[in-house]
Amino acid sequence: MNTLYRFWSYFLRDMFNHSMYNEFRKYALEGDAADYNYGMECLFRFYSNGLEKEFRKDLYEDFKQFIIDFYHKGHLSNGLEKYWAFHHYRGVDNQKPALKKHPALDQLLKEQYRSLGEFRNQP
Repeated sequence: MNTLYRFWSYFLRDMFNHSMYNEFRKYALEGDAADYNYGMECLFRFYSNGLEKEFRKDLYEDFKQFIIDFYHKGHLSNGLEKYWAFHHYRGVDNQKPALKKHPALDQLLKEQYRSLGEFRNQP
């Protein structure tokens, strides 16, 4: 499955296919439910890098919702880190319009996770 997760995370950035994306999400969530996180890590990487390459509002909404869902379960995983990176590096290019952040995620990023290093210091 690792190879398939990696494939999806790269392929879908260039050749988006909705049914393939839905399969990716399905299997990543199933893996996560079985305490296997690599699929979700690849999915979050897809969101961060894929949205930077070509922004899609529906994927951005999915990205935010997954992070909120994981946060409410007590798992920040690497989703919030990828969300931080997406917004941080997107802000480097002043040509791109600001995006509406989820209020709870925005608060976490302003108060607790202001830099990439702060994600590394978590227990």
